Amino acid sequence: MTSRKQNRLEDGDLRAIECLAPSDPARDLIAEILRVVLVSHWSFARFKGNGSSDTLFLPEDDAEEPHQAFDHLKAEFDLQRQRSATGSRLSATLGQLEAPYVSGITLLFADKRTNFGILSLLRTDELGPFTSAEIRALTLAVDSAADRLSGFTLTEAPAAKASLAGDREPSDTPSMYVLDQKFRVILTWDAQEQRNVAVTNAHARLADRLPRIIEDAVRDVASTWSFEPATHTSGSARPVPFLVVRTQPLSGPTGLFIGVLLERAPGSHVFAKAADSFALSPRELQTFASLVEGLTLSEIADRMSITSSTVQDHIKSMLGKTNSKNRSELIGKILSPRHLDG
Repeated sequence: MTSRKQNRLEDGDLRAIECLAPSDPARDLIAEILRVVLVSHWSFARFKGNGSSDTLFLPEDDAEEPHQAFDHLKAEFDLQRQRSATGSRLSATLGQLEAPYVSGITLLFADKRTNFGILSLLRTDELGPFTSAEIRALTLAVDSAADRLSGFTLTEAPAAKASLAGDREPSDTPSMYVLDQKFRVILTWDAQEQRNVAVTNAHARLADRLPRIIEDAVRDVASTWSFEPATHTSGSARPVPFLVVRTQPLSGPTGLFIGVLLERAPGSHVFAKAADSFALSPRELQTFASLVEGLTLSEIADRMSITSSTVQDHIKSMLGKTNSKNRSELIGKILSPRHLDG
């Protein structure tokens, strides 16, 4: 795999992911993760309750036989569940890595009751170990996955909703990276670092650069900065739905630096509170989540396998329940700090 190919999602990967139904939330989540983290190989499976494979997806040009890929994922799933019986999980690959792979990360997407799938990410020596910044991004992806893969069916009592992320506590504390003007990481601060290392069992190397898609988001915000201090303004971006990147200028005795915060995008607490406060149905919640991502009516219809008129009906219902005049007011009311703070 050449460096040029490593900087973007492979066409084969896209074709394999598109085999998932457009309404399946796993499809978008896998694509987003592969855009943030470069890998030499990936595979995804969803298991039925008895452990047999419900679905198995691989890159289209993968040389591994499907039954071998399934056996590897099933064995890895069993090893991970020996460490943690339920809930979502991010960990170094526990099974033996076969040549040419030297580093692996496993993501289990689940809540307390249901396993939504297992995603294996492997790297050869060419890409090397995963960096601390990449593991941080993967942690945020796992933390937000339970809501999306469960289809936003948040109808449990408040006490049950608090446990949707499984045995892991959400990583709401942001990670901060200080970059020089060449966008190289010169300092890292992460209050969650020790917890993340314990969770992943991975000896991550410190990031010398942020993942490409995150660095590009920072470059876009900083592109308007000049020698005039007045142009040094903070900004934010959402390169993938589960991740918020906040950029802040930092002035020091040796010049201007760039502070970058990586945070999890609004997740379970937002949708749980929306369901409680406004009596939104699961399909309305899924529609709302798609609106927050910026999808058009036709894109939402394709994702949910419904017609555009049905999407409009869901939006109209939500406007009535929240007493909003338009979609902007609807989103603003549900995501307002006053509402989220109770």
